[in-house]
Amino acid sequence: MSSTPKLRELCQEISDDCLGCNNCIAECPFLQEIEEDIVSMVRRGPSVEEAYACSLCGLCEAVCPSSLSLRRMFSETRNQAVEKNYIPIQDYRYMFPDRELNVMKVYRQFHGIEYEDLNPDQVSTVAFFPGCTMLTYSLELTRTLFFHLQKTYGELTLISECCGLPLHQLGLQNRGDDYLRSVKTKLNSLQVKHLVVACPNCYYQLRPFLKDTGIQLVTIFEALENSDIFNTPLEEQQKCEITIHDSCPDRFYGIFARQARQALLRKGYSLVEMEHNHDLTICCGSGGQVSHSRPDLAEKLVRCRLDEAEESGALVLTGYCLGCVLNFARIPNEKKMKIQHVLDLLFGLEADYSEVKANAKKMFAGPEGEGILKRIMAEE
Repeated sequence: MSSTPKLRELCQEISDDCLGCNNCIAECPFLQEIEEDIVSMVRRGPSVEEAYACSLCGLCEAVCPSSLSLRRMFSETRNQAVEKNYIPIQDYRYMFPDRELNVMKVYRQFHGIEYEDLNPDQVSTVAFFPGCTMLTYSLELTRTLFFHLQKTYGELTLISECCGLPLHQLGLQNRGDDYLRSVKTKLNSLQVKHLVVACPNCYYQLRPFLKDTGIQLVTIFEALENSDIFNTPLEEQQKCEITIHDSCPDRFYGIFARQARQALLRKGYSLVEMEHNHDLTICCGSGGQVSHSRPDLAEKLVRCRLDEAEESGALVLTGYCLGCVLNFARIPNEKKMKIQHVLDLLFGLEADYSEVKANAKKMFAGPEGEGILKRIMAEE
């Protein structure tokens, strides 16, 4: 496969500077699968299949003494695969957030999930950006957060856009950039000055695109830091040991990891760490859209993480990315460990995410489901 100048440059850097320590291979199930040393792989050039099996999580870079990034190489390989039509990318159009219909929009329609009473897309200096996963799969949490943010900010609007991450992860770089520019234009037109973000994927995806706008990004933990709910200690019988899964996009900055832990400890929870935590976290299995391209590998990552959580001895596995939480909740674990979003724990919500993935699949069952799938996959 011919390569772009950028891909050649990334491969050359790895080839020149790799120390052959194999730290990345030792930590990554996908790299172990290849059964080849890193320099050999980059010199022959990564295949399209390999690129779409990488979860783009960045663990390789975190454990590399030279901070080399296989993630960037595989990501550029995806961009090239799309540009040169090496992959039928339109087969994945059910995920594209810039289409009139995608699987999340249809899920909300199918289940009657709507937020018309939350002042969506109104002119306001403060906006809440929950992210499409939370909007779609956690109605109660989305609404709870909005109403508590109203107590802090008063004036508030809900933004229902996606951050565009699926487009970038799938290799649609230009299309993803165009979509993000449309989000930026919308926020400017609504005169937003403070954007409260609940999802770490959204936070790190939006940050570089909004840096020249004067819009201040605020994490949900910062926004609610002084709220009564965050500062009301648990009853003694509610206190328990929890372990927290760190989200891959937070790996190199640790903003959400630090703020989530501080909030949980202040609330009265006891925290035990898994073997892989903070910058050494393991992907939950949803990174890089691997659950769509390599579901077998995605499940291996999920089970690896669940095993670590059980080994920690905690009663609750929690995370601050709902996508991670949904991935863990869909697979039964022998010890019946409770799986919750950090914000569910902080707000005392009892959410059951175990059937969410199954409910999404049910949309496509029977004749009605076939019609729904045809609507989603209809050519633009």
